[in-house]
Amino acid sequence: MITAHGMPLPMSAWALKSFCLPGGICVSYSGSPELASRAFHQFRQSYPRGGQYAETVGFFERSSADTNNDYIIAFSDAPKLVTIRNGHRTSGLSRTHWIGDKDAFERFREHENRRRGRYEQGRAVNAALFADEMTGSPASDLYSIIRNLVGDRDLPSVGGFVTVLSNRDIGFRFSVYSDILLDWPAALGESEFLQSSDKFDLRASGENDRYSVSQISPGYYNMNAVAFYALKGRLLVAFAEIEESSTACFVFNNVEPERISDTLNEKLGFPFGALCLVMSAREDSVQSIPRPSPDYGLGISLYCEVNTMPKVAPPTLQNEGGAEI
Repeated sequence: MITAHGMPLPMSAWALKSFCLPGGICVSYSGSPELASRAFHQFRQSYPRGGQYAETVGFFERSSADTNNDYIIAFSDAPKLVTIRNGHRTSGLSRTHWIGDKDAFERFREHENRRRGRYEQGRAVNAALFADEMTGSPASDLYSIIRNLVGDRDLPSVGGFVTVLSNRDIGFRFSVYSDILLDWPAALGESEFLQSSDKFDLRASGENDRYSVSQISPGYYNMNAVAFYALKGRLLVAFAEIEESSTACFVFNNVEPERISDTLNEKLGFPFGALCLVMSAREDSVQSIPRPSPDYGLGISLYCEVNTMPKVAPPTLQNEGGAEI
């Protein structure tokens, strides 16, 4: 989301806030989208193959000093995060890096430490499924906290879709996730917190039925394009880099789940190669994901609306004599 004079601008004016740049880096910014686009364009011209660590940090320190924009630089080779604020690299004890509105940061900390109830608490509970994150990735936890900020109507500086990028060995790619709404357990009070070890069977009905928002990744690394799909309204929204590091927002209405990939390929004019996993909880037809045992943990019933993730062949096992099984 983009704001001007303290007011949110319409969706057509929204933009990507994180950009993949040469050299296996991803840079997020707060401040002016126009000045950030100019800086990213200049970086590409100055370092078409990417810069060394000190060169990259120095470039964005100068840009921050000139524009008042703040940056977080993520390096994929030897993974590292660097925060640049007010023209200088900053350091702190926290493992979480933050730029932007101070009030939103304070609210982030409250959600992080679970000192504040979630926006949907008492009415619904979110379940976020990530299709391609590595074991131990913090993406799901961080996403859940930011999603609560986006839904907080007391924070006009925060809103829009929650974008998640992760590094791999060869660069950055947008993550594939599906965020589903489920009914709040009737036996749990509105002020109580739902724990993953609680013994509840979660379903969806009414306004939560088939309500999910999914992030769709292009099938390529280091590509500045991403899409989001709201299942309930059949709404498909894409953001793609068009020229000189500026992005455009594309909105497509009444798109059925099975038409997501074809619509993006046709409308954007390049092979998007959509990677998506659109999941939902439905009253009429569900695919159950059972708990390890009836008396342990949460039971969630889910339905796969569409899955374009590449299939992975099961590992080949060998017995002691070396014959394949």
